[in-house]
Amino acid sequence: MEPTQPPTGPKKNSQVKPYLKYSGLAFQMIAVITLAAVGGRKLDAHFQNETPWWTLGLLIVAVFASVYSVIVSLTRKN
Repeated sequence: MEPTQPPTGPKKNSQVKPYLKYSGLAFQMIAVITLAAVGGRKLDAHFQNETPWWTLGLLIVAVFASVYSVIVSLTRKN
């Protein structure tokens, strides 16, 4: 019987590389803010608002939600 040896290939790291994590967070922020802007414009058009209150309100909520999400993601210990 010959002893079996573990594979000698490169080690697979279970952690996500930092640049992938940060670029993912950036794309997530962009997506949330874009959806808020598009949704707000559609609501303003639907209600025929002269002042874009829905767009402004949704954008403010989206920015705060995105910043909160980034802070939580960065402070989470993996």
